[in-house]
Amino acid sequence: MKKNSIPLVGYADRLSARSGETIAFKVSCTNSKNYKARLVRVISCDPNPEGPGIHEETVNSSFEGLYSGRSQQANLGSAMRVKETKLFDELESFTLIATIWPTTPQSGLQGLITRCGLKSKEGFGLAINNSGATAILGDLSLSVGKPLLERRWYRVWMTYDSYTKTISVGQCPLIDKFDADDKSFKTTKAKSISMGSGDLLVASFQGTPRSGHYNGKIERPMILGTTINIKELASIPLDDLQKLSLACWDFSKDITGYKIIDCGQHNLIGILENLPSRAMTSSKWDGSSHDWTKKPSHYAAIHFHDDDIYDCEWDTDFTYTIPKELKSGVYAARIETDLGDKEMIPFFVPAPKGKPQSRICILIPTFTYIVYGNISRGNATYKDDGSLAKKISDWGAWPWNCDEHKEFGLSTYNNHNDGSGICTASFLRPIITMRTATVAYPDVPGSGLRHFAADAHLWFWLEKMGYDFDVITDHELHVEGLDSIKKYDILITPSHPEYHTTETLDALQAYVDNGGHFMYLGGNGFYWKVALNVNFPGAVEIRRAEGGIRMWASEPGESYNAFDGSYGGMWRRNGRPPQMLCGIGFTAQGKHFGNPYRRTEKSRDPSYEWIFDGIKEDVIGDFGLSGGGAAGFELDRADTKLGTPLNAVILATSEGHGDHFGLVPEEILMTNMLAWNGEPYDDLIRADIVYFDTPKGGSVFSVGSITYCGSLPYNNCVNNISQLTKNVINGLLKK
Repeated sequence: MKKNSIPLVGYADRLSARSGETIAFKVSCTNSKNYKARLVRVISCDPNPEGPGIHEETVNSSFEGLYSGRSQQANLGSAMRVKETKLFDELESFTLIATIWPTTPQSGLQGLITRCGLKSKEGFGLAINNSGATAILGDLSLSVGKPLLERRWYRVWMTYDSYTKTISVGQCPLIDKFDADDKSFKTTKAKSISMGSGDLLVASFQGTPRSGHYNGKIERPMILGTTINIKELASIPLDDLQKLSLACWDFSKDITGYKIIDCGQHNLIGILENLPSRAMTSSKWDGSSHDWTKKPSHYAAIHFHDDDIYDCEWDTDFTYTIPKELKSGVYAARIETDLGDKEMIPFFVPAPKGKPQSRICILIPTFTYIVYGNISRGNATYKDDGSLAKKISDWGAWPWNCDEHKEFGLSTYNNHNDGSGICTASFLRPIITMRTATVAYPDVPGSGLRHFAADAHLWFWLEKMGYDFDVITDHELHVEGLDSIKKYDILITPSHPEYHTTETLDALQAYVDNGGHFMYLGGNGFYWKVALNVNFPGAVEIRRAEGGIRMWASEPGESYNAFDGSYGGMWRRNGRPPQMLCGIGFTAQGKHFGNPYRRTEKSRDPSYEWIFDGIKEDVIGDFGLSGGGAAGFELDRADTKLGTPLNAVILATSEGHGDHFGLVPEEILMTNMLAWNGEPYDDLIRADIVYFDTPKGGSVFSVGSITYCGSLPYNNCVNNISQLTKNVINGLLKK
């Protein structure tokens, strides 16, 4: 057990399953010999003493019982593995060559092409260390002696001449205009050699787990069954060297897959592990094409990272096949030890295909959960009286956070260890931020919850109000399209449905266009475009192109997804602003504080009396468990220039947002007075509640705020936001 490791933690091999489908649960238990597991229905996730509390209902299940605990570890770091390596057992004279773009060249020994362990005394390898390119042969290690520069393209190589027993290693910048004299090579004699055994690896050394991971891009690694004059190696074109190769792995081919094609003589297929970043610009890239599908030879590099993670590949502890009688809803495997360690692994159960169990359906934003999964916010170590740690302790909340626990990889809102942005995330690992009672923010009004825990405010409220509802996730919507939701009278989103694929957005638009009733009860929705790939189930890819609120930006030329070859970035930049779907779109962001809405004159129109039945106040939502108000944190507004339908009516608009709120980048022009649409900046810092009917008898109701759902359960659900939402649902059910 690692020091300060999480003693009880796990994940499932899928986030959702219908009746007849099976979920496998994988658990690491390091603090006890045994743990108990049971099935619970998740009703409320808010640990705030002023909120609804934690509510779970135990459900009889086939897996309930006692299980033996065992430690299971997550091994970070990506690589390419070649298993068919008998060819190298009797290798004599040879040359290893790679074109590289290192990002942490001062971080010790890092493997490039290796058939040896980090500390083994046999085998061979080409690597880098603090002293530049490094050759390894048996117990001999030879470095150039000149450090490599970060983020510069080099050719590096090692050779062994079996006749003269000579080893050489060299490096040469591909653009000889650097501020360092780092072109060099060295030669020495080898006393004895061993070709080693086992798999050949690119971007790490052998071992269980692998070690000595390389950070940076690698292009066209190759092995030649001969030596080349070291003074000529730097100038010979790679295409010519490839003709001499025993093995040459071309990363520009089959970019959407996990198998790497060997263009050498022996078809030694490579397999990628832990999902390094593909469709990366390589040494040939000149800006003439930003689309890798048009010029794949310019995208012949893979960016490997020592903290990449895709699938933890833990052993399964127990499985659960969803029974026919289980109601659609939000569930979890609740696991506990006698020592008081607790964990819950959530999953979602949609209704059987084509057979809704309710008239209402919640669209669970699983893509957003994955993209934010294991986010490190940098706020867990504050030690003042308002600290996150104190709030968690006082409330008995989930104690683990990703500032202190990065062993399962971080989110796409974080950076890799080498400073590059994390552009893929997976649920095939413990996502410790997707748990009941997960508090995200200290020192804010209300509970400070986000995502899964915050979204439970909605399904708790629906149950409290007596509404039956089903759930569907982004994953079913992506695969099944409109068919997964078309039979529901009302489709509702929770607080933050930010990330969508082309397929999910198409399905939602078709639902609205074909007469569905859509209730968007969140903010900053339908904002970023993501991609999925059948070769990597469980993973989501994001490229943060052009503008938008983002923690990192895609490198020039790297805005097209490797998963599907489509352009990434914001949906607004892809010609589909959120206003076209739900009437409103992201406009401003501030701290996790909420403010009220004020009703507009149009809300008094008799046509909308049914929406405000029982509500006499002009100001609504000046309360809540998320930020203290219904309109806060991230705000959406209407704009006909961006696609808000002309018949859309703004029923209420938020007010009173503090100076900490600012416009999102895509709204801002050079002037500091007017936004892109010609309106004053301050006028665009607002959330609009919008309603409109659609031509085929459907309708859309949108609220434009992440904190809206947090007001629903306030005061035991007796409040004007609760009444407003209830009026809308009841009215739409009658249509």
